[in-house]
Amino acid sequence: MNVVVVGAGAAAIAGPVVLTLARRTSSLDYAPGPCDVAATTTVAGLMVTLVLARTPAEFAMLLPVIVLAGAAAVVDAREGRLPDMLTGPLLVGSLIAVLLAGHSLVGVAAAVALLLVLKMTAAAAVGWGDVKLLPSLIAVLTVQGAVLAGIVLMALLVALTAVLIGLSPGRRSTLVPYGPALVVGALVAAVGF
Repeated sequence: MNVVVVGAGAAAIAGPVVLTLARRTSSLDYAPGPCDVAATTTVAGLMVTLVLARTPAEFAMLLPVIVLAGAAAVVDAREGRLPDMLTGPLLVGSLIAVLLAGHSLVGVAAAVALLLVLKMTAAAAVGWGDVKLLPSLIAVLTVQGAVLAGIVLMALLVALTAVLIGLSPGRRSTLVPYGPALVVGALVAAVGF
């Protein structure tokens, strides 16, 4: 089947699902603008298209990450928070996927410990939403064998996000939404793009 057709179909389905979840878990009443729709639909469609080439087990694990983490990233970009209604189910599903794949949770536990230390020592550096999202992403990267690549890519994208937001004219808040950078970095590493 033509990759363009598959990608367009994936985008037509995944984009609206991600945006609907984002809107339903948002604390703000907003309708996504054309740029929100275009960006979300393109990224979600591309990721689903790439994941379709994986094994059924990998697809079953990565699709919820694209949808739930994608919606959480949209909310984070808008509001600076990652909704528990999205990060909670994602964490449970990701941990189950790690166990079903026969992998150890040691890496995920180490990531949680490191995040908690970071949160306790530099509370403003990372939000609780990020602390709740990252174990899910590390779990997915563990199963995909892409932990190092994912951590490096997520760190680079977080740094780029912080720099771009810091350079934004007229910005008063020091809040940096890490969610979009974390999700994109983890997914790109997980699919080996």
